[in-house]
Amino acid sequence: MITRFRHWRTIALILCAYVFGARFHEVLAQDRPNSLPATTTRDSVRNAQPSPSTTVGQPQQSVPTPYIRFGIYGQGSYNQHQPGFKDLVPTPFGVNFAPVTSITGVNGLLFSAGALVELPIAGPFGIALRAGYSSFGATFRSQETVPASLDNQPFDLPIGYSANTQLGTIDGQLLLWLRPLRYLSLYVGGTAGYALQRRVRQYEESLDDTFVFTLPDGTESKIRAEFNQDIPNFRTVPLWLTGGLSYEIPLNPQGTVMLAPEVFYQFQLPTVSLFSLLNDPNRTWRMNSIRAGISLRFSPNPTNVEIPDTPPQPTEQQPQKQQETVAQNNTSRPSSNQPPAVKLYSVVGVNGDGSEVPNPTIRIEEIIATKSRPILGSVFFDENGTSIPTRYRMIASPERTRFKTESLALLSDIDTYYHLLNIVGQRMTTKPKAKLTLAGMSDAVVEKNNKTIALARAEAVKQYLVGVWGITASRISVLSRTTFQTNRDDTHEMEENRRVEITSDTPEILDELRFDYRGKVVTPPVIKARFDIDAPAGLQAWKLEASQDEVPLKTIRGGDTYPKTFEWNLASAPLDSLPQNAQEIALRIEATDRNSKSARSPYTALPVEILSVATSKNSRTDIYHIYSAMQGASAYSSADASVQRQLVSIMRKGIKPGSKVAITGYVDARLSTDNAKSLTEQQAQNVANQMNLSDMIVSGGGVASFYNNTLPEGRLYNRFVQVEIKTIAK
Repeated sequence: MITRFRHWRTIALILCAYVFGARFHEVLAQDRPNSLPATTTRDSVRNAQPSPSTTVGQPQQSVPTPYIRFGIYGQGSYNQHQPGFKDLVPTPFGVNFAPVTSITGVNGLLFSAGALVELPIAGPFGIALRAGYSSFGATFRSQETVPASLDNQPFDLPIGYSANTQLGTIDGQLLLWLRPLRYLSLYVGGTAGYALQRRVRQYEESLDDTFVFTLPDGTESKIRAEFNQDIPNFRTVPLWLTGGLSYEIPLNPQGTVMLAPEVFYQFQLPTVSLFSLLNDPNRTWRMNSIRAGISLRFSPNPTNVEIPDTPPQPTEQQPQKQQETVAQNNTSRPSSNQPPAVKLYSVVGVNGDGSEVPNPTIRIEEIIATKSRPILGSVFFDENGTSIPTRYRMIASPERTRFKTESLALLSDIDTYYHLLNIVGQRMTTKPKAKLTLAGMSDAVVEKNNKTIALARAEAVKQYLVGVWGITASRISVLSRTTFQTNRDDTHEMEENRRVEITSDTPEILDELRFDYRGKVVTPPVIKARFDIDAPAGLQAWKLEASQDEVPLKTIRGGDTYPKTFEWNLASAPLDSLPQNAQEIALRIEATDRNSKSARSPYTALPVEILSVATSKNSRTDIYHIYSAMQGASAYSSADASVQRQLVSIMRKGIKPGSKVAITGYVDARLSTDNAKSLTEQQAQNVANQMNLSDMIVSGGGVASFYNNTLPEGRLYNRFVQVEIKTIAK
């Protein structure tokens, strides 16, 4: 029999957790000075008077900080199903689940995950919004004995009934939260879900090994009345009452990043059922759940900043013991009353070759540019995987007529690459005589050069090109290729060997893309600021801010430690964070010590010059990326050398008298910074030698993080040499 959950036990558990959390917070408070919320001003602290019932020097409870939180959460769930149905799918034989004799609550992985935001309302109150996905399937089993006959002999046949459900919802939660302590939050509200999955496999089976059913088609089986379909009359939008608690653990000194263990209970009212048929006593189904997990939360404002309280002077009525307590607490406070001193003593610009420019002028030039976008002819697969990963952009066959490479102009190099199969498919339709070779590979360590996996990967790519793009199968050859690994412990090398290489007898199939666009070039590309902070009472927080017209462009914050050098990379900054007009940029450093005394440095002004296309004499910049130059011994195509020679020839044709050429090499994060610098300089110089020009800027950009270095294609696209050709029209 199923033991029903006793709700009073849940309530008692929540109350105990609350009392424990409060006691835990008091214990923590005994080891630190009195604190007020970060929103409290110094004047309010100085003017605060103790209440008659308050002992001077006694640790005070921290008031919760009313700052917004946002983040993600993940939970595991224990679901309590309360079925009251005879069947989930009507059957000719009347499957009977009354009474259900057992429930298997773990039907696959039961979990919920999503995003959250918490908004303060007033004081310790606020609202919390959550949205995510939840699974809560289960398997119901019941059995009974029915009369049957075998060889004209009657007997009692034990029959088992099973219903294996797969349930999943998109959830939305609206909760009211109360934060009685700085880090403890209590929640109450409701949850509504939209049922995405409501499948059931329902059947009955003979529990007698000697008896089988004769099915309508004449076959014999121990299972009959098997149905695999959606549950009819399942409520599309189920509802629950929800309550819970969480306790935040700051992960940094400022409390802007927090990890919060949490537990929630979802309860369906007795009048609510997972079936939409509320008035049918034979069709009821309620489900309660206990969910425990963690959430990762972020706050744009510090939530862990404590302003030391100024203890009041004892009055004549206060006993001597209280005076001694005040003196003891004072010994834990900073002894120095000297305010902090800050100095922003150097601001320089850093050119692409690493040289520094004192007192720089930030020059932002709008340009008309052409950018080449080489296509990496490899599709990478997961470990032991033979299906094309979902990060590759795949379309349905009817959509192929709407696919245009011109629509990729606004995408990044890596996002364009994810359309590789669509680019190849479209070009194959325009080149009816072109042929492809798909070479499947597997890694040499984990997959042990498994030819079956390698061929299956190549076949997956072929099936997409044939099925979606209508390429004749005879135009695509499939084979497997053995890979080698120089370092058997190198997981990155393994990942890069799990691929399908695409080659063609027609070079245009994998030719680069070129797009014209308007962009901006910033000179110098990097601004470096050096500063120093002297806080005799101890540093509590600091901030460096660059603003224009009192609008912040770049802000960096810290706690009790600080780097003495700050770099602002303007070249890779989003366009909306760049200066928008010719007003100067103001840099200033601020610091606050543990006595809540603050200091600011004088503003350092940086002139700004804006050059539009018209004022820059119609300058034009062509940008080319050569990826094959950085692949070295692990080249991904035998055609790399010819592709590189072809690209160099195109670049040389674009160089006019007076053109300025800058060549910069980059490499992915597999190499150390020192090795990366020398290697990228060498690779850039190799390309420069092929260009055979007398006046060029050649430099090594070192480690690149333009794209995700944890993915093989990201590392490949971070290995490149950039050639920038800038020409000013006469």
